Amino acid sequence: MSCINVLLVEDQTLTRMGISLALNSGSSNCRIVAEAGSVHEAKELLKQLEKVDIVLLDLMLPDGNGTEIVQFLRSRGADTKVLVISADTTRENILQLIDLGIGGFISKFADISTLEAAITSVYSGIEYYGKDITEILHAVSTAKAQALDIFTSRELDIMRYCAKGLSVKQISEELNISTRTVENHKNNIFKKLGFNSTAELINYVFEHGIVHN
Repeated sequence: MSCINVLLVEDQTLTRMGISLALNSGSSNCRIVAEAGSVHEAKELLKQLEKVDIVLLDLMLPDGNGTEIVQFLRSRGADTKVLVISADTTRENILQLIDLGIGGFISKFADISTLEAAITSVYSGIEYYGKDITEILHAVSTAKAQALDIFTSRELDIMRYCAKGLSVKQISEELNISTRTVENHKNNIFKKLGFNSTAELINYVFEHGIVHN
């Protein structure tokens, strides 16, 4: 495999030095081509560098969140892959980054062999998530599946149409049922969820992946 060019984005000097030393060793097929300690530095380097295969990205940076760098890459249409290495493994952060198209996410507590395996995998186009991250994703997936089990297929259809902004009349026309039937289904959905408004329902639909934003 050809040498993998890595931009390391990490604000803690000792951590950055340790990762650089390990990845630039003779046993690794990775090469740190540049280092950044902030969002601003990373963006400037990405504008200047000719070839970066992977951005090894910490999330907690002194002038912002690493998510901004992922968004910056996507806005430029760059095909540079992103591997997040962070101690911040909250569910919300992980899901947001996955939606932005990162290639992988491992915890800062991972060992160097795991880091090298993750970089190689992401470089090859295969997503890589550390064991602890995989457990979080599995829990999220299971929770979503359980959440959907309480609804009938018709209720799910109506929830999706509500999320698209259709009125009761429009939904009735789409499904070829009466407006009264649509209202009854919506009332049943509200009772199951404890909601009082369509706005709450729409938020629920997007948060649980019933329809994608």
